[in-house]
Amino acid sequence: MMALAEKSKILIADDDPQNLEVMLAHLENGAYEVLYAPNGEKAVEIATSERPDLIILDWEMPVMNGIEAISIIRKNEITKDIPIVMATGVMTGAVDLKTALDAGANDFLKKPFEGIEFKARIENALRLAISQKEIKKQHHEILALSKRERVLLKENLDFKTRELSSATLIDYQKNELLANLLEQVKRLDNLTNNLYAPEIKKITRQISSYANIDKSWSNFKKHFDEVHPNFFESVNNGKALTNNEARICAYLKIGLGNKEIASLTNVESGSVRRALHRLKKKLNLPQEQPLREYISEI
Repeated sequence: MMALAEKSKILIADDDPQNLEVMLAHLENGAYEVLYAPNGEKAVEIATSERPDLIILDWEMPVMNGIEAISIIRKNEITKDIPIVMATGVMTGAVDLKTALDAGANDFLKKPFEGIEFKARIENALRLAISQKEIKKQHHEILALSKRERVLLKENLDFKTRELSSATLIDYQKNELLANLLEQVKRLDNLTNNLYAPEIKKITRQISSYANIDKSWSNFKKHFDEVHPNFFESVNNGKALTNNEARICAYLKIGLGNKEIASLTNVESGSVRRALHRLKKKLNLPQEQPLREYISEI
């Protein structure tokens, strides 16, 4: 597992000092350099001058809210690639999640925080930030390297691709586990003749919130674009692929099988086989040319 840089710099923007205290309590004492902003406007200012490794934004703040701050941060060349986690205790619905991700947030945390999850999500965001910086640096350097150095760098980039594949497979395993857990909870509800229906319903909602297909894809695509820039433009190339077809192409690119793709797209394996058949026809591939081979060479 990739080690985090020593003293990663985290900017927390929240108008409630108590929320700041809670977040600081969840973070390891002294492991991070923490910057604080009481509103979105100040967060933009500090982000530009300090260039933190991660920004945690509250949604509702005076002067400038979190969504407005994200928009400005993403338009600034200095700050546009800094990972942002939106943290809110009010705007917690599915529509709010989509709004935050569309604005440019990388992740979404609901208050009140659970300590283990909070720390894990923050560390994951920092690891991804480190990986993104390394990949970008390598793409710039590759233009000036000798043939041998290019081969060595490509091997490193291939490693990053495998790392992305591993993260995606972990997401797949998580979805499989949650789906099985959801089925067991439903069976328990039937066995108890709905005696604990309110509690069962609450548990079901919690499980379903963790199995968020759209959120998983949004996070995956951000990091996939870093490893395989221009892939979607190349594979589309006038073919008018649907969003789901483009998603399948990306999963094929990193070597996922039909079962993994089915779980990540929330469909049956048979549906994936039919989708692959339609995709091959839409790409105008000869019958003898394997679809996976074609995608891997893009």
